[in-house]
Amino acid sequence: MAATETFSWIPSALILTMYTNDRDLTSILYKVLYTVLIPFNITDDMLRTKRLLLFTSQLGEKSHRALQTLPLRQLQSEQYVLAYLDAVEKLNGGEIAENKDDVTRRFDAVCTSVAALLGMPESSAQRKADLKKWGEQNDRRGFKLFRDLINPEKDFKTLRKTQVNLFKISTYCRKSYYPESRKLRRP
Repeated sequence: MAATETFSWIPSALILTMYTNDRDLTSILYKVLYTVLIPFNITDDMLRTKRLLLFTSQLGEKSHRALQTLPLRQLQSEQYVLAYLDAVEKLNGGEIAENKDDVTRRFDAVCTSVAALLGMPESSAQRKADLKKWGEQNDRRGFKLFRDLINPEKDFKTLRKTQVNLFKISTYCRKSYYPESRKLRRP
């Protein structure tokens, strides 16, 4: 119980970073929530639920309201993700049937918008390059998984399976796009 009392301020402090309106901090918050608090590699949903309930039980009123805005932010981001998926499917790995310039220009504009949504402007160039690289790979399975992930008609079991599969793909992509990350070892 002493640990809970000692560290009970951390959940509120994490969630309150949303009020800074700093996209990089918000991105880091999502990363903390989905890689530390309720990581995708925990397959026991009851354990994930208990961890989330313990986390939310330590929130103050203001941070609780901020946490409730996370799903709303995700709904707003959904339109950007759908636009990105539509653009990469039209790009078709560079095999464009008609209006090649328009499709390429639209793809570039959507990558710019999504990159800006994911963090601060100073670091959006790398995110844009990553989005373009993944889109040009024409990963049809990944596109379908993203569509399934944001589809409100899917049931929880399907969403959970999709999350796990996307986590596996992102881990693989990170290693194949950034081979130097395989060399990094923790002491």
